[in-house]
Amino acid sequence: MLDILENLKQTAKKSPKRIIFPEGDDERVIRAAQVLAKEKLAEPVLVRRDALPGIECLNPGTDRGLDKLVDAFYSANEKKYESRALAAEALRSPLFYAAMKLKTGAVDGFVGGADSSTSETVRALLRCVGLKSGAKILSSFFLMIIKDKNLLFADCAIIPSPSSEQLADIALQTAQSYKTFVGDEAKVALLSFSTLGSATALSPGKVRRAYEILKNEKRDFEFVGEIQADAALVPEIAVKKTAGVWKGSANVLIFPDLNSGNIGYKLVERLAGASAIGPILQGLAKPGNDLSRGCSEFDIISVAVFTAVQCGANN
Repeated sequence: MLDILENLKQTAKKSPKRIIFPEGDDERVIRAAQVLAKEKLAEPVLVRRDALPGIECLNPGTDRGLDKLVDAFYSANEKKYESRALAAEALRSPLFYAAMKLKTGAVDGFVGGADSSTSETVRALLRCVGLKSGAKILSSFFLMIIKDKNLLFADCAIIPSPSSEQLADIALQTAQSYKTFVGDEAKVALLSFSTLGSATALSPGKVRRAYEILKNEKRDFEFVGEIQADAALVPEIAVKKTAGVWKGSANVLIFPDLNSGNIGYKLVERLAGASAIGPILQGLAKPGNDLSRGCSEFDIISVAVFTAVQCGANN
Protein backbone atom coordinates (compact mmCIF):
# COMPACT_ATOMS: atom_id res chain seq x y z
CA MET A 1 0.00 0.00 0.00
CA LEU A 2 2.78 2.40 0.89
CA ASP A 3 5.01 1.62 -2.11
CA ILE A 4 4.82 5.26 -3.19
CA LEU A 5 6.42 6.36 0.09
CA GLU A 6 9.21 3.84 -0.37
CA ASN A 7 9.78 5.16 -3.89
CA LEU A 8 9.94 8.73 -2.59
CA LYS A 9 12.35 7.67 0.13
CA GLN A 10 14.69 6.18 -2.47
CA THR A 11 14.54 9.47 -4.38
CA ALA A 12 15.29 11.46 -1.22
CA LYS A 13 18.27 9.23 -0.37
CA LYS A 14 19.97 10.02 -3.67
CA SER A 15 20.73 13.55 -2.52
CA PRO A 16 19.78 14.17 1.15
CA LYS A 17 18.49 17.70 1.68
CA ARG A 18 18.83 19.97 4.71
CA ILE A 19 15.36 20.20 6.22
CA ILE A 20 14.71 22.60 9.09
CA PHE A 21 12.15 21.90 11.82
CA PRO A 22 11.11 24.98 13.85
CA GLU A 23 9.57 22.88 16.65
CA GLY A 24 12.79 21.10 17.57
CA ASP A 25 11.86 20.66 21.24
CA ASP A 26 8.87 18.46 20.34
CA GLU A 27 9.61 14.81 21.15
CA ARG A 28 7.87 13.64 17.97
CA VAL A 29 10.06 15.90 15.87
CA ILE A 30 13.20 14.71 17.68
CA ARG A 31 12.37 11.04 17.07
CA ALA A 32 11.51 11.74 13.42
CA ALA A 33 14.76 13.68 12.93
CA GLN A 34 16.76 10.79 14.35
CA VAL A 35 15.12 8.38 11.88
CA LEU A 36 15.65 10.76 8.96
CA ALA A 37 19.33 11.10 9.83
CA LYS A 38 19.87 7.40 10.49
CA GLU A 39 18.24 6.34 7.21
CA LYS A 40 19.94 9.20 5.32
CA LEU A 41 16.59 10.48 4.05
CA ALA A 42 17.50 14.07 4.94
CA GLU A 43 19.89 16.14 7.02
CA PRO A 44 17.57 17.44 9.77
CA VAL A 45 18.20 20.83 11.38
CA LEU A 46 16.26 21.51 14.59
CA VAL A 47 15.45 24.92 16.06
CA ARG A 48 15.75 24.30 19.81
CA ARG A 49 17.31 25.61 22.99
CA ASP A 50 19.80 22.81 23.67
CA ALA A 51 22.21 20.70 21.65
CA LEU A 52 21.23 17.19 20.56
CA PRO A 53 23.83 14.49 19.85
CA GLY A 54 24.16 13.68 16.16
CA ILE A 55 21.64 16.35 15.02
CA GLU A 56 22.39 19.93 13.95
CA CYS A 57 20.58 22.41 16.19
CA LEU A 58 20.09 26.16 15.79
CA ASN A 59 18.94 28.75 18.32
CA PRO A 60 17.90 32.26 17.27
CA GLY A 61 19.03 33.53 20.69
CA THR A 62 22.64 32.53 20.03
CA ASP A 63 22.79 32.88 16.23
CA ARG A 64 25.58 35.35 15.37
CA GLY A 65 24.01 35.91 11.97
CA LEU A 66 20.63 36.95 13.36
CA ASP A 67 21.15 40.67 12.61
CA LYS A 68 21.59 39.94 8.90
CA LEU A 69 18.46 37.79 8.94
CA VAL A 70 16.53 40.61 10.63
CA ASP A 71 17.76 43.14 8.06
CA ALA A 72 16.65 40.91 5.17
CA PHE A 73 13.33 40.14 6.82
CA TYR A 74 12.55 43.77 7.68
CA SER A 75 13.53 44.97 4.20
CA ALA A 76 10.98 42.57 2.67
CA ASN A 77 8.24 43.33 5.22
CA GLU A 78 8.51 47.05 6.06
CA LYS A 79 4.80 47.57 5.38
CA LYS A 80 3.87 44.93 7.97
CA TYR A 81 6.15 46.09 10.82
CA GLU A 82 6.38 49.65 12.11
CA SER A 83 10.02 49.29 13.12
CA ARG A 84 13.04 47.04 12.76
CA ALA A 85 12.69 46.19 16.45
CA LEU A 86 9.23 44.71 15.87
CA ALA A 87 10.54 42.75 12.90
CA ALA A 88 13.39 41.45 15.07
CA GLU A 89 10.91 40.35 17.71
CA ALA A 90 8.91 38.43 15.09
CA LEU A 91 12.07 36.75 13.81
CA ARG A 92 12.84 35.35 17.25
CA SER A 93 9.83 33.10 16.73
CA PRO A 94 11.09 29.64 15.70
CA LEU A 95 8.65 29.58 12.77
CA PHE A 96 9.84 32.87 11.29
CA TYR A 97 13.48 32.15 12.11
CA ALA A 98 13.32 28.76 10.36
CA ALA A 99 11.50 30.25 7.36
CA MET A 100 14.19 32.91 6.97
CA LYS A 101 16.88 30.23 7.10
CA LEU A 102 15.04 28.66 4.17
CA LYS A 103 14.79 32.00 2.38
CA THR A 104 18.54 32.66 2.63
CA GLY A 105 19.52 29.18 1.46
CA ALA A 106 20.98 27.99 4.76
CA VAL A 107 18.62 25.01 4.44
CA ASP A 108 16.81 23.42 1.50
CA GLY A 109 13.36 22.80 2.99
CA PHE A 110 11.08 23.54 5.96
CA VAL A 111 8.65 21.32 7.89
CA GLY A 112 6.64 23.02 10.64
CA GLY A 113 3.26 22.93 12.33
CA ALA A 114 3.77 20.13 14.87
CA ASP A 115 2.93 22.65 17.61
CA SER A 116 1.57 25.55 15.54
CA SER A 117 -1.61 26.23 13.58
CA THR A 118 -1.68 26.08 9.80
CA SER A 119 -2.33 29.83 9.66
CA GLU A 120 0.76 30.57 11.78
CA THR A 121 2.97 28.26 9.73
CA VAL A 122 1.72 29.56 6.38
CA ARG A 123 2.05 33.18 7.50
CA ALA A 124 5.72 32.65 8.35
CA LEU A 125 6.41 30.98 5.00
CA LEU A 126 4.61 33.62 2.96
CA ARG A 127 6.28 36.56 4.71
CA CYS A 128 9.74 35.05 4.60
CA VAL A 129 9.80 32.92 1.44
CA GLY A 130 6.84 34.13 -0.64
CA LEU A 131 5.40 32.64 -3.81
CA LYS A 132 7.54 31.33 -6.65
CA SER A 133 7.75 33.23 -9.90
CA GLY A 134 4.58 32.78 -11.93
CA ALA A 135 2.54 31.37 -9.03
CA LYS A 136 -0.72 33.21 -8.41
CA ILE A 137 -1.77 31.45 -5.21
CA LEU A 138 -0.63 29.15 -2.44
CA SER A 139 -2.62 25.92 -2.23
CA SER A 140 -2.22 22.42 -0.83
CA PHE A 141 -2.98 18.78 -1.41
CA PHE A 142 -3.18 15.53 0.53
CA LEU A 143 -1.82 12.29 -0.86
CA MET A 144 -4.53 9.72 -0.18
CA ILE A 145 -3.19 6.16 -0.28
CA ILE A 146 -6.16 3.81 -0.62
CA LYS A 147 -5.22 0.14 -1.11
CA ASP A 148 -3.49 0.15 -4.52
CA LYS A 149 -4.56 3.69 -5.47
CA ASN A 150 -2.72 6.99 -5.03
CA LEU A 151 -4.93 10.06 -5.30
CA LEU A 152 -4.32 13.76 -4.63
CA PHE A 153 -7.10 15.77 -2.94
CA ALA A 154 -6.94 19.59 -3.23
CA ASP A 155 -7.34 22.12 -1.75
CA CYS A 156 -8.05 20.77 1.73
CA ALA A 157 -6.14 23.22 3.93
CA ILE A 158 -5.51 26.72 2.56
CA ILE A 159 -8.15 28.59 0.49
CA PRO A 160 -11.62 28.68 2.13
CA SER A 161 -13.70 29.63 -0.90
CA PRO A 162 -11.67 29.67 -4.13
CA SER A 163 -12.87 31.58 -7.17
CA SER A 164 -13.11 29.95 -10.58
CA GLU A 165 -9.69 31.30 -11.45
CA GLN A 166 -8.23 29.97 -8.21
CA LEU A 167 -9.82 26.55 -8.77
CA ALA A 168 -8.18 26.41 -12.18
CA ASP A 169 -4.81 27.34 -10.63
CA ILE A 170 -5.25 24.68 -7.91
CA ALA A 171 -5.95 22.12 -10.65
CA LEU A 172 -2.80 23.16 -12.53
CA GLN A 173 -0.61 23.02 -9.44
CA THR A 174 -1.97 19.68 -8.30
CA ALA A 175 -1.68 18.06 -11.73
CA GLN A 176 2.01 19.00 -11.74
CA SER A 177 2.40 17.70 -8.18
CA TYR A 178 0.85 14.38 -9.19
CA LYS A 179 3.40 13.98 -11.95
CA THR A 180 6.25 14.98 -9.62
CA PHE A 181 5.38 12.70 -6.73
CA VAL A 182 3.47 9.80 -8.27
CA GLY A 183 5.18 9.80 -11.67
CA ASP A 184 2.07 9.17 -13.76
CA GLU A 185 -0.07 11.52 -15.83
CA ALA A 186 -2.79 13.36 -13.94
CA LYS A 187 -6.50 12.80 -14.57
CA VAL A 188 -8.14 15.80 -12.94
CA ALA A 189 -11.78 16.03 -11.85
CA LEU A 190 -13.30 19.35 -10.75
CA LEU A 191 -15.86 18.12 -8.23
CA SER A 192 -19.40 19.38 -7.65
CA PHE A 193 -22.85 18.10 -6.69
CA SER A 194 -23.68 18.49 -10.38
CA THR A 195 -22.38 16.68 -13.48
CA LEU A 196 -21.97 18.63 -16.74
CA GLY A 197 -24.84 21.01 -16.14
CA SER A 198 -27.30 18.71 -14.37
CA ALA A 199 -27.82 21.49 -11.80
CA THR A 200 -27.74 25.25 -12.36
CA ALA A 201 -26.96 26.54 -8.87
CA LEU A 202 -24.14 29.01 -8.16
CA SER A 203 -21.58 26.47 -6.90
CA PRO A 204 -21.61 24.23 -10.00
CA GLY A 205 -21.41 27.37 -12.13
CA LYS A 206 -18.18 28.38 -10.40
CA VAL A 207 -16.69 24.95 -11.06
CA ARG A 208 -17.92 25.00 -14.66
CA ARG A 209 -16.13 28.31 -15.23
CA ALA A 210 -12.93 26.84 -13.79
CA TYR A 211 -13.20 24.03 -16.34
CA GLU A 212 -13.60 26.57 -19.17
CA ILE A 213 -10.47 28.40 -18.00
CA LEU A 214 -8.48 25.17 -18.16
CA LYS A 215 -10.02 24.29 -21.53
CA ASN A 216 -9.07 27.64 -23.04
CA GLU A 217 -5.48 27.21 -21.90
CA LYS A 218 -5.19 23.78 -23.62
CA ARG A 219 -3.54 21.88 -20.80
CA ASP A 220 -1.64 18.63 -21.46
CA PHE A 221 -3.47 16.52 -18.89
CA GLU A 222 -6.98 15.08 -18.88
CA PHE A 223 -9.58 17.02 -16.92
CA VAL A 224 -13.34 17.21 -16.51
CA GLY A 225 -15.83 19.38 -14.66
CA GLU A 226 -18.15 20.00 -13.14
CA ILE A 227 -18.62 16.37 -12.09
CA GLN A 228 -19.94 14.38 -9.14
CA ALA A 229 -17.44 12.27 -7.21
CA ASP A 230 -18.91 8.91 -8.21
CA ALA A 231 -18.80 9.80 -11.91
CA ALA A 232 -15.27 11.15 -11.53
CA LEU A 233 -14.02 7.87 -10.08
CA VAL A 234 -16.15 4.96 -11.32
CA PRO A 235 -15.98 4.16 -15.06
CA GLU A 236 -19.46 2.59 -15.22
CA ILE A 237 -21.07 5.63 -13.59
CA ALA A 238 -18.98 8.03 -15.67
CA VAL A 239 -20.30 6.49 -18.89
CA LYS A 240 -23.90 6.91 -17.73
CA LYS A 241 -23.62 10.43 -16.37
CA THR A 242 -21.33 11.97 -19.00
CA ALA A 243 -22.39 10.02 -22.10
CA GLY A 244 -18.81 8.89 -22.54
CA VAL A 245 -17.23 12.36 -22.26
CA TRP A 246 -15.30 11.13 -19.20
CA LYS A 247 -14.09 7.57 -18.68
CA GLY A 248 -13.75 7.71 -14.89
CA SER A 249 -10.64 6.77 -12.86
CA ALA A 250 -9.71 10.31 -11.83
CA ASN A 251 -6.55 10.47 -9.72
CA VAL A 252 -6.66 14.18 -8.81
CA LEU A 253 -9.81 15.48 -7.12
CA ILE A 254 -10.30 19.25 -6.92
CA PHE A 255 -12.89 20.25 -4.31
CA PRO A 256 -15.02 23.36 -4.80
CA ASP A 257 -14.22 24.79 -1.34
CA LEU A 258 -12.34 24.13 1.88
CA ASN A 259 -15.42 22.78 3.67
CA SER A 260 -15.89 19.93 1.21
CA GLY A 261 -12.16 19.29 0.79
CA ASN A 262 -11.34 19.08 4.47
CA ILE A 263 -14.42 17.01 5.31
CA GLY A 264 -13.83 14.76 2.30
CA TYR A 265 -10.26 13.79 3.04
CA LYS A 266 -10.98 13.14 6.71
CA LEU A 267 -13.97 10.93 5.91
CA VAL A 268 -11.91 8.89 3.44
CA GLU A 269 -9.07 8.64 5.96
CA ARG A 270 -11.27 7.52 8.86
CA LEU A 271 -13.95 5.45 7.15
CA ALA A 272 -12.03 3.93 4.24
CA GLY A 273 -8.80 3.39 6.17
CA ALA A 274 -6.78 5.54 3.80
CA SER A 275 -3.39 6.97 4.69
CA ALA A 276 -3.51 10.77 4.36
CA ILE A 277 -0.13 12.48 3.87
CA GLY A 278 -0.11 16.25 4.05
CA PRO A 279 -1.03 18.98 3.65
CA ILE A 280 1.73 19.47 1.09
CA LEU A 281 1.98 23.12 0.05
CA GLN A 282 2.13 24.22 -3.59
CA GLY A 283 3.30 27.54 -4.99
CA LEU A 284 6.05 28.62 -2.57
CA ALA A 285 9.36 29.91 -3.88
CA LYS A 286 11.13 27.25 -1.80
CA PRO A 287 9.79 23.99 -0.34
CA GLY A 288 8.01 24.43 2.97
CA ASN A 289 5.26 22.25 4.44
CA ASP A 290 2.78 22.15 7.27
CA LEU A 291 1.97 19.42 9.79
CA SER A 292 -1.14 18.75 11.81
CA ARG A 293 -0.71 19.42 15.53
CA GLY A 294 -1.93 15.85 16.00
CA CYS A 295 0.81 14.47 13.75
CA SER A 296 2.69 11.28 14.51
CA GLU A 297 6.37 10.49 14.03
CA PHE A 298 5.36 8.67 10.81
CA ASP A 299 3.55 11.79 9.56
CA ILE A 300 6.58 13.99 10.21
CA ILE A 301 8.93 11.61 8.41
CA SER A 302 6.54 11.31 5.45
CA VAL A 303 6.12 15.08 5.04
CA ALA A 304 9.89 15.56 5.37
CA VAL A 305 10.43 13.03 2.56
CA PHE A 306 7.90 14.88 0.38
CA THR A 307 9.73 18.12 1.16
CA ALA A 308 13.07 16.58 0.19
CA VAL A 309 11.63 15.44 -3.14
CA GLN A 310 10.21 18.94 -3.71
CA CYS A 311 13.71 20.32 -3.13
CA GLY A 312 15.04 18.10 -5.89
CA ALA A 313 12.19 19.02 -8.23
CA ASN A 314 12.89 22.75 -7.68
CA ASN A 315 16.55 22.44 -8.70
